[in-house]
Amino acid sequence: MAQDEVANARPRRLLAIDGGGLAGLIPAECLIAIETQLDQLTGTQKPLCERFDLIGGTSTGAILAAGLALGLKASDLRDFYLKYGHQIFTKSWIPARIWHKYPSGAIEKRLKEVLGKSTALGSEDLRTQIMIVAKNATVGNNWFFSNNPKSKFFKNNAKLPLWQIVRASSAAPTYFPPETMAVIDETGKKQKHEFIDGGVSSYNNPALQVFLEATVPDYGNGWPMGADQLMLISLGTGYSSVAIPPRKAASYWELQWAKYLIRELMNEANLQQNFLMHLIGQRPAGVPSATQELVSSGAASGVPGGSMLDRVSGGLGEQKLVTHQRITVGLTQQRLEQLGLHDVEAAKLAEMDAADQIPNFQRLGAAVAKEWVNMEGFRGFF
Repeated sequence: MAQDEVANARPRRLLAIDGGGLAGLIPAECLIAIETQLDQLTGTQKPLCERFDLIGGTSTGAILAAGLALGLKASDLRDFYLKYGHQIFTKSWIPARIWHKYPSGAIEKRLKEVLGKSTALGSEDLRTQIMIVAKNATVGNNWFFSNNPKSKFFKNNAKLPLWQIVRASSAAPTYFPPETMAVIDETGKKQKHEFIDGGVSSYNNPALQVFLEATVPDYGNGWPMGADQLMLISLGTGYSSVAIPPRKAASYWELQWAKYLIRELMNEANLQQNFLMHLIGQRPAGVPSATQELVSSGAASGVPGGSMLDRVSGGLGEQKLVTHQRITVGLTQQRLEQLGLHDVEAAKLAEMDAADQIPNFQRLGAAVAKEWVNMEGFRGFF
């Protein structure tokens, strides 16, 4: 990893990107706005790998994180979805759909092209630290792939192809087959393990883990905490509750329940991460609350918001551990109309593989970026 050591006095800058399939166009558009605004704010043009010290991602967020770390422009990564989204989400022939809806050939081909077939996790082509979340189905553990040479398992994973790690992180069950990688386990033995989407865990929103990777010494960094020492921007892919119509749940069969449970697991983890980051984080002046966004849009109910959430947060003391902004959007018809997307159906955007909605995912991402991205509040960090 070709990254100069920086003085301990400089505040550190973190970026976390959620999983969510083709809804990755939402954070992609936000990344374009962040990149443009930082160029204007600083008077210099730099890729985001030179703006952020650590970029973490899960699933579709891993694609964006890896591309950014290699120095790609945010617009190039947005174009990845526009060019190849339909191809990647082309269904398998009928017998194969018993196990998964889509073959892995298309996504593997495109990841190799964009990230490099021979680029390894430990390659110096990566120009900042990354953290990619995947789940090792063979042993049942979450794996956090890091290119930090000081991380515990860096030597074990350094030679693994970057594209393959990203492919593993995006291997959502029922959508894509698992990714088999020859890894060195904790005993030092090289074995073939099967990996699935990192979103099948509490880390589809990887913000808290990115914070821990940056601050906990055992992960290899141990950077100072504090609202003036650390900033984290967390980019979501939208939120929508999964509702089963009355008297329909009893007739659900296994595959329907599998799809439902995966979505709900991601939803519950998303809300929990929002809550925890609100407790430890301080929003810049004028930045809206992501939790309030989900409540007011009608996308989530039964979660603390507004003054109630602030009272809970205040009860932990005034000292905040990080300056934090969560950017997301409630995927409801009400919210889409507020954003001027009157012709878009919220129900269709709730499907992560809705290739026919690619233009609408992009339009939504551009609208969210316009409303939410304001890097002026982070001026002191750049």
